[in-house]
Amino acid sequence: MAATPVLSTVVSTAADATSDAAGPSGDEGEVATEASRSTDFNASTAEVATSDAVGTCGDEGEVATEASRSTDFDTSTTAVATPDAVLTSGDEGEVATEASKSTDFDPTSSSQESEMEAKSAAKRCVPDSGFYLERFGEAGEELPVSGAWLYNSAVRPVPLPSVCLKLLILPVFWFLSVLFHRQQRNFMMDWKVPGEPGQEVTLARTLPGAWQVAINAACVVLLSGYAMSAYIFHQKILDNVLNPLFTPRTHTRHVAISVLMFAIGIGSSFFLTENWVPAAAGLFMFFGYAICGRTIQSSSSGRGQIGLGPSRSQDDVGMSFHTHGPCPESGVQQGKCVKATLLGGELAVGQAGGELRFARVQLDPFAVADDAVLVEISPSGACTYRGPCGRANIFRLDCLLVLLLSFGFHLPQFIIGGGGFNQCAGVVELVVSLIYIPVGYTCFAVFGFRVGLTCRWSMMVVLVLCLWPVINLVLGGKGCATLTDLVSQAFLPQIWDPHATTFQFNRGFATCTESAYAVGGETLLVASTTIAAWVHIMSNFSFLFGFLSGMSQMAFSKAEVQKVSIA
Repeated sequence: MAATPVLSTVVSTAADATSDAAGPSGDEGEVATEASRSTDFNASTAEVATSDAVGTCGDEGEVATEASRSTDFDTSTTAVATPDAVLTSGDEGEVATEASKSTDFDPTSSSQESEMEAKSAAKRCVPDSGFYLERFGEAGEELPVSGAWLYNSAVRPVPLPSVCLKLLILPVFWFLSVLFHRQQRNFMMDWKVPGEPGQEVTLARTLPGAWQVAINAACVVLLSGYAMSAYIFHQKILDNVLNPLFTPRTHTRHVAISVLMFAIGIGSSFFLTENWVPAAAGLFMFFGYAICGRTIQSSSSGRGQIGLGPSRSQDDVGMSFHTHGPCPESGVQQGKCVKATLLGGELAVGQAGGELRFARVQLDPFAVADDAVLVEISPSGACTYRGPCGRANIFRLDCLLVLLLSFGFHLPQFIIGGGGFNQCAGVVELVVSLIYIPVGYTCFAVFGFRVGLTCRWSMMVVLVLCLWPVINLVLGGKGCATLTDLVSQAFLPQIWDPHATTFQFNRGFATCTESAYAVGGETLLVASTTIAAWVHIMSNFSFLFGFLSGMSQMAFSKAEVQKVSIA
């Protein structure tokens, strides 16, 4: 990785301006460190402040963080602070401060430039993959994705509510959602919001009445069963389909799925006024990728980014989170620990017979991310890095930008469609809904009940980006009210009438109704409406009830927060 512009300038001028002098040691074993000296400092001196924190862990695993500091600056000299001093604590409690030892070097030397580039990468201010998905290593190299897959599948920051409790809450959710939808739709009708609330079309039945009623009932029951099955088996869908799809093993596939999901998100937003259900499903398929797909790298720039991949920094050589793994013979400094908080989740036994656990890496307080790692805790209490669990894609700037361009810019059209406007029953609505339900139900069940509760930034995604609970009530109300109106004969009064020879249908655009009738008759209209209703029911139930349940348990839980130091 190329050095930063400031660092490149410093390399060409710092050779004659800096040199390290080691101080004498006194009777107490103290070591004095002198940094490189420069004399006349003027007002144009540039300073380079490093961003990664160096921890010190003593016998009890405590971690202290110290950033490198630059002090005075001036205009005639360009100077750079020498690398961070590292604090280590020994058995006797003596503290030695060791500055980087370097003699005068030739600024044109390629080895010196490589070293400076490596240190610059390790001390970068911008987090890895903060703006876009970065690649480190060879093209086609397999990424360490197993920890990310396991994290999505098994992390449990709070206990999950029981199935019985979910069954009890579901009717309450249904009632409140329908009530909200009725109020929203009445408000939109009274204020004459632009859009089509529904045009009535009268059509002839193509099948005998009794047969058609039986087929209508079968459509409602079978498609409802399909949706509930997707919800019940969402864990298997996650493990076998979505984890490999949204968090692929190679960088090339990562980029490919990102481009595809970005295209779906932005493209769908332009059809919200023409065919709302498929367009909304496309938007939330992209959003499901953003919250359940995780960014992984083959390696990271330093210990502050080990949630993305093992560190390749020379400063971390010998630690368990380095790309080469632990290496005691290289002189591991026990002070280079990474502070983390353990998360709940049932895992298997680790490589060394210890307990495998998820841990949230505590980065800079202002870092916006949910980085996590997989660690093994030995019976003695030592904590060893076993792999990265990645970072949710939603914390990448490119994903946030696509979310803004798609959902953000088209929010009014989205809300209008949520009131039952701009519907278009037919083949497109049916097929897109069938594809979306396993994806959306899985992503929002995983995030709403588990992954979205792992840290404050994940919870902010729910509260801010999803406008919780307003958007979820809009969508949940749309789904519950649509199915309720279909079954109660509001959309199709003759749906259960075996004696009717004609029927009226008043959901959506008349042109869509006529086109669907030409392809599949009354059956297609019933099937399309049924599955379109289920698109928004259980996914928003997960977001509403899952998040509310999790927050309640976190507020009243007395469980002690467990902190560890990863060496």
